[in-house]
Amino acid sequence: MVRLKKKHYQLLLALLSLLIITVPLFTACSDDSANGNDDVIDTMYASIIVPDEYETIQEAIDASVDGDTILVRPGTYYENINFNGKNITLRSADPTNPQMVSSTIIEGIGLGSTVTFSSGETDKAVITGFTLTGGSGEMMEIEFEMAGEITKDPYLYGGGIMVKNGSNPVISYNTIKNNVAERGGGIVVFESSPMITNNSILNNITTAGGGGIFVTNSSGVIQNNEVSGNSANLGGGAFFVYGSSDLPLTIEDNFVSGNRAANGGGFLIVQSNPVVLNNTVVINTASESGGGFSLYNSTPTIEGNDISDNMAGLSGGGIAIVLESKPILKNNIIVGNESDNGGGIALSFGSIALIEGNTVSDNRAKNGGGLDISVGSKPEIMNNVIADNYAERNGAGIYVHEASPMVSNNTFRNNEARQYGGGIFAVLESVINVTGNIFDDNRSVQGGAIFTSEGAKLSLNSPDDNSYEKNSPDDIAHD
Repeated sequence: MVRLKKKHYQLLLALLSLLIITVPLFTACSDDSANGNDDVIDTMYASIIVPDEYETIQEAIDASVDGDTILVRPGTYYENINFNGKNITLRSADPTNPQMVSSTIIEGIGLGSTVTFSSGETDKAVITGFTLTGGSGEMMEIEFEMAGEITKDPYLYGGGIMVKNGSNPVISYNTIKNNVAERGGGIVVFESSPMITNNSILNNITTAGGGGIFVTNSSGVIQNNEVSGNSANLGGGAFFVYGSSDLPLTIEDNFVSGNRAANGGGFLIVQSNPVVLNNTVVINTASESGGGFSLYNSTPTIEGNDISDNMAGLSGGGIAIVLESKPILKNNIIVGNESDNGGGIALSFGSIALIEGNTVSDNRAKNGGGLDISVGSKPEIMNNVIADNYAERNGAGIYVHEASPMVSNNTFRNNEARQYGGGIFAVLESVINVTGNIFDDNRSVQGGAIFTSEGAKLSLNSPDDNSYEKNSPDDIAHD
């Protein structure tokens, strides 16, 4: 089981509370903070008020013109709405008041996304302050290429919100929960550039990919959201990001927790290059690879994130990097993750990564407690702290198998392998260049700092510029 860091106990408790929340069905609100009294709800700047002037939200949208503000009083509105190209603000009475958000509900009925932006709306189209639930997605065909095979099958996309056709709305301060679709349970963004900020995206389900948010061939900003408790049968419990746009996609300062999928419990990134900054990615689960992140043939920048206490069944408890991916991983905290191979990070199938300035600590695996590098991968691993990792078998710090990493100026401290290579284990024709590192108090049966076997080649500077202290039972051993 995942060993939770003390600082994440409260996050787990909050998550458990979140997962048992049921959808409230309000038809009216009785307390004074969420009722329809004008002395509580400021209607001064509203162009249209629902249900005072129109019984349904869609009727109000249809009657509006660009620049209007539609204010919706608390209640449950059973409908699927479409902005239909209107650059208007649709808001509850107090979008930053959680009680008002939970009391102003748009519940989708039948097939369709609960909310749709599909007619080129600009950033003047705003939805803010609602609970959006009960959506089941729109039937669409989007072409995908995975492992050289192209698929273009119809799926239901975007249970909660659909954004497509060059639409660029602002989606803020909403709770998007308990929606279901085949792809993109909470939100789908297709060839668009929205601002998605300060939302709670909770407990959405997809039978394929992107339990929380599914983004393809798009740009925009996804910032300051909570994305928790979502699930995907295949990939991307919280986020599925596929393809790229001419403009950048930035995903930053989000709290991503308790999501699950087969691959990429937190993030699945495929043939894409998003910038992923300063997120908290904790307690996510993948039955196969990438508890926190799974990268396929992608070149993202992943910087300044807390990637902790995630779990994967096969590889990459924190991050799995495969199929010639070329990410930049800088200044992340990768702590307390667990998998069979590569508790913290796993690289395979010709991936080339820059792994710089990270803390890779207290991760666990059978092989490669901190990192597992295999099958033609050639990462550059520099200036990291690789400490307190544990391997049931070999390579507590780094396990290298048929790969050629450059390992320079790292600190290997207090890593422990039950068999060989407390700091580094290299096997099967691997070529590993190790320069300028500190090996301190690492432990194994042989090769407390470094162990090589079965034709692996260790390249050191002459004289050796690594430093060794208190490694047990020895510093370097060969089989």
